[in-house]
Amino acid sequence: MTSSSVLPYPMPDAASLPDGGPSRSIDPSRAALVVQHMQEHVLRALRETAPVAQLLDNIGRLTESARCSGVPVFHVTRTPGARPAGGEGPGPARGTPAEADAHAVVDVLRPEAGDTVLTAKRYSAFAGTRLRSRLKELGRDQVLVVGAAAHTDVMLTAADAWMQDLEAFVVADADAVVDRTADDHTMAVRWLAATCATVILTESVRAELRGRTADTVPA
Repeated sequence: MTSSSVLPYPMPDAASLPDGGPSRSIDPSRAALVVQHMQEHVLRALRETAPVAQLLDNIGRLTESARCSGVPVFHVTRTPGARPAGGEGPGPARGTPAEADAHAVVDVLRPEAGDTVLTAKRYSAFAGTRLRSRLKELGRDQVLVVGAAAHTDVMLTAADAWMQDLEAFVVADADAVVDRTADDHTMAVRWLAATCATVILTESVRAELRGRTADTVPA
């Protein structure tokens, strides 16, 4: 089979999401959105098999909703030289033009004023970053995790958040997380729901943010 015949796996729908996981509601005054590894060199490894175009569109809508609701947005990038999503092949070599661009977030999700950009040393967004201290400074104890890749970065960030007594939410309908294969994506979502995270849909997040924000705006 040639690479041109490989198609991205279809987006899972709500009916395919697993039951279980903690039952929680998102509170915009407590939440932070963590967008993981939306750099071109990371997404390049996923484009042939994952629904990247939908991922970018829906994360864009989520970041817009977060900003409108006063929810801080954190962009987490990979360290230059780190292996791309899926663990295959080298990252950008030191001293090359690719290294200089390694931290650049794709244009459609470019950070805006007020966003925070962090560089993680490992899959977890907490590894070697100030994410935990910034969350504490901002009084945030809910973490909404989106990005790539589901079975590594997203899964380990959510687990790390939970182990630090934070409430972890994963926007897991594939509108906001992807992986190299549907099996990897499904495995991650099932594990998260069974252990440490509230699995939630993109539109549910946006509706909760809108609803809570409307409740706090004076008539």
